Amino acid sequence: MKKFFCVLLAGLLLTVPLCGCAANETADGRTVVHFLNWGDYIDPTVIPLFEEENPDIKINITTVPSNEEMYVIATTEGTQIDIIVPSEYMIQRLMLEDRLAELDHSKMENYKYVEDFVKTCTYDPTGQYSVPYTWGTFGLLYNIEMTGEEIDSWDALFDPKYENQILMYDSIRDSVGLALIELGYSINTKNQQELDEAAELLIEQKPLVLAYGTDDLRMTMINGSAALAPLYAGDAAYCMMDNPDLRYVIPREGANIFVDGMCILNTTDVYDAALRFIDFMMRPDIAALNAEYNCYSTPEDAALELVDPELLENTAFNPPKEDTENCEYYEHLEKNILRMYEDAWMKVKIA
Repeated sequence: MKKFFCVLLAGLLLTVPLCGCAANETADGRTVVHFLNWGDYIDPTVIPLFEEENPDIKINITTVPSNEEMYVIATTEGTQIDIIVPSEYMIQRLMLEDRLAELDHSKMENYKYVEDFVKTCTYDPTGQYSVPYTWGTFGLLYNIEMTGEEIDSWDALFDPKYENQILMYDSIRDSVGLALIELGYSINTKNQQELDEAAELLIEQKPLVLAYGTDDLRMTMINGSAALAPLYAGDAAYCMMDNPDLRYVIPREGANIFVDGMCILNTTDVYDAALRFIDFMMRPDIAALNAEYNCYSTPEDAALELVDPELLENTAFNPPKEDTENCEYYEHLEKNILRMYEDAWMKVKIA
C-alpha cells in the first residue's frame, strides 16, 4: 500500500463527500461513516457484514493510492472524512498536528486482540490515536531458479552478475531507504553526506537495473522476467502464490517495517459510529478475512489462528520474529529534510 503516485487531486476530491447534514445521514436515518482507505485493501464482504450487524450505520468508502493523497483529502477543508488508514509516519505527522481523536479503548471490545502489538508501535505505543490494521516489511523477492542460490542480503541488488535481472522500486523513501541500509545508515537519516552516498550508490547501480516500477513489478516477477525485486510483503506473498520459484527475504542488514493503522479524525461528528466500525475491524474473524484478502500480516494472534495455513507458511506474510528485529519504521520527516531525500532521488532519476 506504500505508493507515491502523482494524480490530479482536484478530480479525486470530487468523489469525496462535502460537509453537511446530507453527508452524515442517509434518507432513511442511518448514520454515515466516511472511510478513507487504500484501494483493494479490505475484503469486499466486510462492509456488508458490518452493515448487516449494525443496521443503523452505513459505511461510505473512498480509496487513495498514497499516504500523501490521504493526508491532503483528510485535511482539506470542506471534505467529510471520519476514518483513515495511514501508515506509521503519516500517523506521526497527524498526531504532531493534533488532527486525530483519542480512541476510547473502554468502548472497544476487540482492542484486547491488538493490545500487545500496539506496544511495539514506537510512533503510538499506547494506541491513543491509532490501532494497527495490517503490518509488513519491505524486503527482497527473488527467483531461486534464476539466481541459482539463496539470497539473504541487499548486496544482490548491486551485484553485476545480475545485470538486467534486477528490478527497483520507483519510490523515494523505499529505494533511497534500501540504499541507506546497504551503506549501514538509518532509513530516517538527516545527514546530507549519507544521502549523497545513497544517491551515488543508486546511480552506480542503474546500469544493472532492468526497470523501475511499483505494482507492475509483481507481474514481471511472476512471469520470471526478472530475478530480483524489492517489494512490500503483501505484494511478495501474492507473487509467491502464483510462482513457486519465488522466495522472499528480509535482508540481514535490515529493512523497513510498516504498520497501517486505523484512526479517527478529530473533526468527525460521528465518533461513536466510527469507533464501532474500527472495533468490528479488529474482531478476529474479520481481521482474518482482510488478511487473507490483501495478503498483508494481521497484528492479531487470534486472527492468525483463523487464516489459511498455506498463507501462514508464506514467509512474506508471516516472517519469523527474529527476522524483523533489525527492521526500522519510517519516521515523519520535516519539509527541509524531505527535500534532501527528494534531491537525492532526483539525482538518481536524471543520471
